[in-house]
Amino acid sequence: MEAPPIPYTDTTSANRQIKDGVFRLLFDEPKNAAELYYALSGNRCSPDEIQIITLSTTISGELKNDLAFVAKGKILVVGEHMASPYANMPVRLLMYAGLLYEKWIKMKGEEGFLYRSKLYKIPTPSFVVFYNGTALMPEKELLRLSSAFETTADKDFGLLELEVPVYNINKGMNNELFSKSPHLRQYAEFISKLRELTRVYDYTKAVRETVLHCIANDILAKFLKEQGGKIVSLLSTYDPEVARRVYAEECLEEKTMQIAKNLLSMGLSKEQISQATGLSIDEILVFESELY
Repeated sequence: MEAPPIPYTDTTSANRQIKDGVFRLLFDEPKNAAELYYALSGNRCSPDEIQIITLSTTISGELKNDLAFVAKGKILVVGEHMASPYANMPVRLLMYAGLLYEKWIKMKGEEGFLYRSKLYKIPTPSFVVFYNGTALMPEKELLRLSSAFETTADKDFGLLELEVPVYNINKGMNNELFSKSPHLRQYAEFISKLRELTRVYDYTKAVRETVLHCIANDILAKFLKEQGGKIVSLLSTYDPEVARRVYAEECLEEKTMQIAKNLLSMGLSKEQISQATGLSIDEILVFESELY
């Protein structure tokens, strides 16, 4: 089958929504979600045991859930994709979790359990975030909801915590995870190629050339043959001014982090670097671990 025709429309800069859209389309397929679940948990399940329940409606503004599925009726996996560091992700996932449980219960027609005394079993929540931006990040880090709390929780009250691992899925990172999920590895290759070609072409042409290159090189080939037109159609929703601003912010962020690394190598203290760049001590510690 030939690649779908891709219309050319002029747009001036990259927008992270294309990455989110491809990720969502790819892993909304039960077979691919089952593969991803195995890569993350080490537990195998068939596509028939996967129930996709990704939120298709907005919560606030443009917030949407990237991936959510129930595996074997027992595990709720809530996944998100991010193209830049985002410390508020645990709060966002907490918001999603409530809506997803509401959706799950309504799908089963069991809303009445809230008024019964018998314990009702719900799928165990699991959270994961995939990062593939340009700012330097470790292969894996852990974000905690409690980091956003104004004060330390009082142990005399009930406690709430949400922990989420963030996997860096840029090409060349987390090879063990990629070895268990070929689709995730090929997604990383797709994004790497797209990033390379956006330095050469305008964004729409870069997407077109990336799709054609990946099909020719058996990178998500079947998926892109089926979904290539839909992927490119995401461009039609872009606001060029917003895209320019996002791109400029990401470039500034990357430059700031490079300056911080240079200052570290010159022997300045973390406190001095934080004061000069506006970066947190935790962010600077990441660079320090890479240098030494």
